[in-house]
Amino acid sequence: MSAQLSSAQTPSSMLQGQKDVLSKDAGECAICLEELVQGDTIARLPCLCIYHKGCIDEWFEVNRSCPEHPSD
Repeated sequence: MSAQLSSAQTPSSMLQGQKDVLSKDAGECAICLEELVQGDTIARLPCLCIYHKGCIDEWFEVNRSCPEHPSD
């Protein structure tokens, strides 16, 4: 199963991830490499990866797949 997100299969709101506020520290954002800390605004992708909301929004301006699960 590919982690590629196509606009035909995925509504544009899902491409940006589900907006949420982090309730506890959760490692680091794989895009900016800064820590994900409690209170950060995050986006959770369908693959369950989480990133800072601003980071993943910028990522999806040029990419259509999860940074950690690129298409084959």
